[in-house]
Amino acid sequence: MRTKSEARRSAILMAAGQVFHDQGFEGASMAQIAMSLGCSKATLYAYFESKEVLFYEVLMTAAGSQMRETFNAIENLSLPIRDALQILGEQIISLLYSEEVMAVRRLLLSAAGRKAGLGKACYEAGPAQFLEATSLLLKHYMDTGKLRQSDSRVAALHLRALLESEWIDLFLFSTMQGFDQAFCKETATRATDAFLAAYSPTQ
Repeated sequence: MRTKSEARRSAILMAAGQVFHDQGFEGASMAQIAMSLGCSKATLYAYFESKEVLFYEVLMTAAGSQMRETFNAIENLSLPIRDALQILGEQIISLLYSEEVMAVRRLLLSAAGRKAGLGKACYEAGPAQFLEATSLLLKHYMDTGKLRQSDSRVAALHLRALLESEWIDLFLFSTMQGFDQAFCKETATRATDAFLAAYSPTQ
């Protein structure tokens, strides 16, 4: 029964993804998605409690492979710290400013205040996990003397803020003209330099 349930859930996500792509979030409806599947709206609501939650799940599924790549970068402790943070920084920027994740963030900005629990679900599925993983990485560097001892959670927040500092206004004011890989590398380098200047061990 579980296999059938998971298969149905996957089919809903695939169909919903196509409808959202064709109609946009505002233009799409649960009725349209149900019609494309040949099922009732009640079936959709048995799996997803609202259009917002369904949209969120579609986007997080699409961003899943990028998230795994970024977690793999976080777990790479074998490189020199500057190289590791540079690679991690480029991965995080590439993820946060991918079309899929920016769509999640736009949804959160526009709908989370109106839908109880959506903001928390988005936070726990993405930022909270990254904060935990990055905190553990930075704590490892602190414990091995590569960074000064500090609150690793705060340090992880500082690192993410530095990585986003040159991108966040472009996102908020919709002035991005596609993803620029060279700009990503340059901004990750500047963020890494600033972070190491603040957290390198005292000589």
